[in-house]
Amino acid sequence: MNSSRRLPPDFSESAAYPLYAIDPAQDRAWVLHFEREDYARASFLDQRALRHREISGWTVSGAELSAALQPAASLDRLHWLFHIGHCGSTLASRLLDLVPGTLGLREPLPLLTLAHGRGQPMASPWLSATRHLLARGFTETRAVVVKPTSVVTTLADQLLPGTGQACLLWVDLQTWLATMLRGTDLVQGTLATEDLRLAGIDTSEPPHGPGARLARLWLAEQLRWSRFKQRSEFAPRLLDLDFAGFLKDPAAGTRTLAGHFGLVAPEDLDARIAASGVLGRYAKNASQPFDAHARRHELRQASERHAADIAEGLAWAGRELGRQEATGLEARLRPAA
Repeated sequence: MNSSRRLPPDFSESAAYPLYAIDPAQDRAWVLHFEREDYARASFLDQRALRHREISGWTVSGAELSAALQPAASLDRLHWLFHIGHCGSTLASRLLDLVPGTLGLREPLPLLTLAHGRGQPMASPWLSATRHLLARGFTETRAVVVKPTSVVTTLADQLLPGTGQACLLWVDLQTWLATMLRGTDLVQGTLATEDLRLAGIDTSEPPHGPGARLARLWLAEQLRWSRFKQRSEFAPRLLDLDFAGFLKDPAAGTRTLAGHFGLVAPEDLDARIAASGVLGRYAKNASQPFDAHARRHELRQASERHAADIAEGLAWAGRELGRQEATGLEARLRPAA
């Protein structure tokens, strides 16, 4: 990455220059030079997106970034694919990539930085610039669909104003617990952000054990989204989507998402999905085979191995829901019949 401070003349409108990372404490930002294929390749817009080739860029200050962003891109085509984590959001995002006019941005680092810096004076001024930079596209772009890291949902109330549509992708608690308990690293990584994920959400009963602690995080996301749906400025723009239903008919699910984001799915979408091979590979790592059968097998094994923790989590959530003013969430504790 070179030290030049001069950003390209089309910087304010072109997604060819993604905001890679920000450091509010040091008043620094890093801008890269991407091709369309770099976005399509990337499951994560972090250091993993830079491994396949040499990518140049610029280091700039916040003031330089804001000056180069004039005129700022419209936020109208900026949409959000929020999710509870490890629930199929990367697959949903990759399927949306097959709809013409979509630019999918998966887990941009600046949003994660802003989520961790929520409420800190140094981070707040970067929010506006970050949103406008995410809204840029290419000539054919009709919708920019950002799939943030799961903890970024805690920042949704600040990201949504003035932008387009939003979706929360989720799975039932029983399935999510089986998914998360498959690996110690998944549990530890998620619980490491427990305080952030619980921001603004109060529960009555303290959980004990990994199953109940994970259940509290799942419930926090559901309660947060329920509150968003009660806000008149957000409610008409929000979509709830159960990944289990999405996975039963991926083409239909993709059409639903595309329509929500103002896109028209092509008539041959089923054929495009089949040709892409995306349903037969792990969405976060295309070199790893993984399909619906493998997913069911993994979940079945995890459900048997961690039955006690899953039962503990379900019991805790059931008791807590009895104390919360939330309707309809009981049906999300277990898979739909």
